[in-house]
Amino acid sequence: MKLGSDTVAVITGGASGIGRASALALARKGVAAVVVADVNQERMREAVALLEAEGAGAHAIACDVTRDDQVEALAAQAVDRFGHVDLLMSNAGIVVGGPPEQIPMRDWELIVQVNLLGVVRCARAFLPHMIKRGSGHIVSTASFAGLVAHNPLTIPYDMTKHGVVGFSAGLALYARPKGIGVSVLCPGYVATNLPESYRFHGVQPEEPPIPDRVTQPEEVADRVIAAVEAGRFLILSQDEHLAVVQKRWRDIDAHIARQLEILNSAS
Repeated sequence: MKLGSDTVAVITGGASGIGRASALALARKGVAAVVVADVNQERMREAVALLEAEGAGAHAIACDVTRDDQVEALAAQAVDRFGHVDLLMSNAGIVVGGPPEQIPMRDWELIVQVNLLGVVRCARAFLPHMIKRGSGHIVSTASFAGLVAHNPLTIPYDMTKHGVVGFSAGLALYARPKGIGVSVLCPGYVATNLPESYRFHGVQPEEPPIPDRVTQPEEVADRVIAAVEAGRFLILSQDEHLAVVQKRWRDIDAHIARQLEILNSAS
């Protein structure tokens, strides 16, 4: 999909981190408008100011992606204000972790509501508009942990991000024949404010058990823009992750055994 002066984008979790960086990258591409959806009012105001400084039209809409009514209102307000929406980026997310037997069910349910069903809600809300127009693109933020689980203390997070990958793959089969592109973003460690959302129970994870390069949100945002314009499905934050995924699926048992060796040597 060509991004240009007639493009309108909506980004959930758009007030900080990868969401805000992607919004600013779109502004620098000269898009018509970006709708920043988030639960943090102050950060939304800051993001809108930054977008306007880049010369882009910008609008903030408070949206809790666990609420059907708020997600549906986001879609309706965005279309009413700008006439159409070309790009949806579902980026809101949280982290829940700890030994799985110590995590209360309310937190398992919360992370499913935010990370997985939030993505589903957004797709459901915007798809009718995109299908009617026969065009559009949906980017859903999963994680490299949605391709390769690597931390035994972030199982709820990994579970939901695997779900986002699976949902996006199926959605691509459904939506692409209707003229709608679908991408799934699977970044590794990124320098964002995601740790503010951490809900850990029992043992706290220390340093990442598998060393990995930490990328900046702006680097990830550039990859998102390039993938949307090229119509690519999988978006990685760093090229070296592809080899890890390929090695895992060539022999998943050997990969898990190696992960355990690394974890044991780090403990």
